[in-house]
Amino acid sequence: MGEVRQLERSEAREMMRDPMVLQALQLADRLRDVKGSALDSDEYYAISEATGVSEEYIKFLEQEQSTISGRNFVDRLRTQYFSLDSDTRRYVSSGMLGTVFALLMSIGFKLDSITGFALQSHYSVFQTIAIVVSFGAIYNAIVAKSARSAAISGAIFGGVSFILGSLFFMVLLIRGLNFPPPLIFPIVAGCAAAGAVLNRAFSPNRKLSTTKTDRNSARQDLLKQLVDLQDQLREGQQAATFLSLDVVGSTKMKLEADPLAVEFTFTEYHKYVEQMAERYQGHIHSTAGDGITVAFEHPQNAFHAAKRIQTGLVEFNAFRNKIDQPLQLRAGIHTGQVLAPEAGNMASINFASVIDIAAHLQKECPVGGVAISDAASETIVGGPAGIGHERITVHGNGATIWQRKKSLDHFKLGEPITQGG
Repeated sequence: MGEVRQLERSEAREMMRDPMVLQALQLADRLRDVKGSALDSDEYYAISEATGVSEEYIKFLEQEQSTISGRNFVDRLRTQYFSLDSDTRRYVSSGMLGTVFALLMSIGFKLDSITGFALQSHYSVFQTIAIVVSFGAIYNAIVAKSARSAAISGAIFGGVSFILGSLFFMVLLIRGLNFPPPLIFPIVAGCAAAGAVLNRAFSPNRKLSTTKTDRNSARQDLLKQLVDLQDQLREGQQAATFLSLDVVGSTKMKLEADPLAVEFTFTEYHKYVEQMAERYQGHIHSTAGDGITVAFEHPQNAFHAAKRIQTGLVEFNAFRNKIDQPLQLRAGIHTGQVLAPEAGNMASINFASVIDIAAHLQKECPVGGVAISDAASETIVGGPAGIGHERITVHGNGATIWQRKKSLDHFKLGEPITQGG
């Protein structure tokens, strides 16, 4: 389609640093190993659909990959780093910052002892740089997704700094400073508390959440003064969209697979759905067995999330599925008016026909597809015609079926092959 252009080697190297491009290349390598031969155009299309990277660029960068000198140990480490989830990357960063902080402080004290004896002066250059590194740890805690993640990041930074600091001081034979072992507990606890406090005080997401909470609280107080119980109930009425998901043939899969592999895979599956839902402003509403219901404020977000969950399964099955069979899903989407016992809180909705209809549509949907009710598809860009042509009717509710154009479900994925393995 003419998307590929002649790139300079430096530009190709820069593109390979993008996390999504790295994931696409890694997925292509993984599937090629599983298949035992080159991938065809349909399989490249499915990888592109799963990762959002153009299939022409994937093919081009695969050719450049073998010639770019930057494909060394550092690049392989970078690939592994970006394949981690955001919280794990934050914890790894905290450990690295703690290591650098301890090393800089140790070198600084050693040099100061030398210059203090020889020149009668202390310059403290390395200690100053160490303080700058500590600001990196502070930033790492502030931008964490939650106070819990920030607290863990702070604890890791404090613990690594203390342990490695005592080790470096011993190796460099620095005198006059002691590291009593019990001191590690207040240091770790203090850094954890500092991380949580900083996240709650300065995180942009936290500020928005606090502002919204304050606004809702003030609104509720006003309602209590101006309206009676009936008006309060009507205030809880709102439009909501629900996405119903279920794993096809999960009972048989669990019976035939190793219990530990089943527990790991389905735990990862729930995390995967939650991550995809949050990316499109959705929230897990409820779970029942392997079924998951996700709530959204608008059908467009639910549709994007459902497509991304279905197309991203190829990557999930390649790297996170420890069962011999790939996970396959059915999905259903419906929208309508619901009555939330707690106004603005869709998690408080327990009984609604909108949820039931989404579940019925999911059960009748083809494997790998998404059934979108007419009520929901009317508000999606392009309408039903932009979704697909296949139609179903469930309990009087018409729906349009979206299906992946290409599939990699024919791959039987075993254990991931490690680099250089």
